Amino acid sequence: MNRIVVPDDYPSVFLGSSAETRLREIGDADIHTSNPQTSEELLRRVSGANGIINIRAFCKFDADFFSNCGELKILSIWGTGTDHVELGAAENAGVIVSNTPGVAAVSVAEHTLALMMAAARQIPGNDSATRTGEWPRGQMMQLHGKTLGLIGLGAIGRQTARIAAGVGMKLIAWTFHPDDDFAAEVGLEFVDLNTLYKQADVVSIHVRQSADTIGMVGAEAFSRMGPNTILVNTARGPIVDEEALISALEDGALAAAGLDVFNQEPLPPNHPLGKLKNVVLSPHNAGITPEVTEAGLLMSVENVAAALSGNPQNVVHPS
Repeated sequence: MNRIVVPDDYPSVFLGSSAETRLREIGDADIHTSNPQTSEELLRRVSGANGIINIRAFCKFDADFFSNCGELKILSIWGTGTDHVELGAAENAGVIVSNTPGVAAVSVAEHTLALMMAAARQIPGNDSATRTGEWPRGQMMQLHGKTLGLIGLGAIGRQTARIAAGVGMKLIAWTFHPDDDFAAEVGLEFVDLNTLYKQADVVSIHVRQSADTIGMVGAEAFSRMGPNTILVNTARGPIVDEEALISALEDGALAAAGLDVFNQEPLPPNHPLGKLKNVVLSPHNAGITPEVTEAGLLMSVENVAAALSGNPQNVVHPS
């Protein structure tokens, strides 16, 4: 029987779920409800495993890891991000890497719009002031009629575009893979990045973190944006140059930011971003809803079942 290990179910979402029931139907399941604290401990937990379901990006799967897992056939990621996996090393070791694309698209897109609106309407600051007896009357941004610039048009970017179109925003986008049919569906115009930075009232990031995208939105990009621009990031923290972002927010080069992801997570106490009143923060939880959790966990299990039966699905290839 195939041995399948969940090495990092912490905080636990897998144990007791319908995905656990399904997993035990396809193999001998070993579920750990704590994070391995060292690479050696991770290797001990997955020793002899044919399949691994990775719950948190806390674990790192590098070339050394794959060289010590001779029985491993499939590494199934719960979620879409694979920046903690050396995909080339996995491919060289003959290990299939899969993820759960599209499962969280609606939830993350809704969260993107929530951050956008909270920043535009200054909701956190107004809420805090109202609770202490103040009655703020500062000007806020109306999103209807404004231009949303989308960087990346995967499942989340597309869903964000659909919702924003419903709000009445004009849509422009830059992406690695333009799709004219989708552009026609939502009334979107493809532009180059410099044009996007200059024209967008809100810039929203939806690309995957890779060697090509780390730091792609930095000081040069912020210099092209206007002082009334809002930046929203629900993708990955390192895609944005965090120091340059802080400087732009402090200097008034940007109006505000809505952030669900950061260079270091959890965000440390007294971090500069936490001290800025023109920033709305959430703890990388845009895709955490009961619906997303259930569907994603089940897909991660089915990815293992498919790979072990010789019909892999949702495979992530090195870029």
